[in-house]
Amino acid sequence: MLRQLDDGIEITAEAGLGSVRLRCAERPWDDEVLDLRCELADDGVSALAWVRTLNGDGILSWAAELAESYAGWDDVRAWESLEHDLRIDATHDGRGHVSLRFVIRGPRGYDPRAWEASVMVSLDAGEDMRRLVAELSNLVS
Repeated sequence: MLRQLDDGIEITAEAGLGSVRLRCAERPWDDEVLDLRCELADDGVSALAWVRTLNGDGILSWAAELAESYAGWDDVRAWESLEHDLRIDATHDGRGHVSLRFVIRGPRGYDPRAWEASVMVSLDAGEDMRRLVAELSNLVS
């Protein structure tokens, strides 16, 4: 389930299961650097990280490509932020659903010793994915 927030978006799995929030987009130096707050929550687990990108690091084109591939694809299609503090792995079940595994790493995502937390959420391959692209566009613009 995809829900618009005042300052971002929330994607939730089934009721009582995992959720992801991408919010608080800001440009700290009024240039191409865009920071996002990513919050993950699941049964007994919560984690958050500030994610640094350069104008979203192509997340819009990546998500749009997923939305256009509603019939499905093989393997994992991944997106990763500039400093490796957020990765999203997308898989398609061949039956109209896209699973998105959000992985945050901190405090320095590029460091192999960084902690890691992840949450899996699922969206319908068609309309939900198109809506995700629209919400991401609002967030990073």
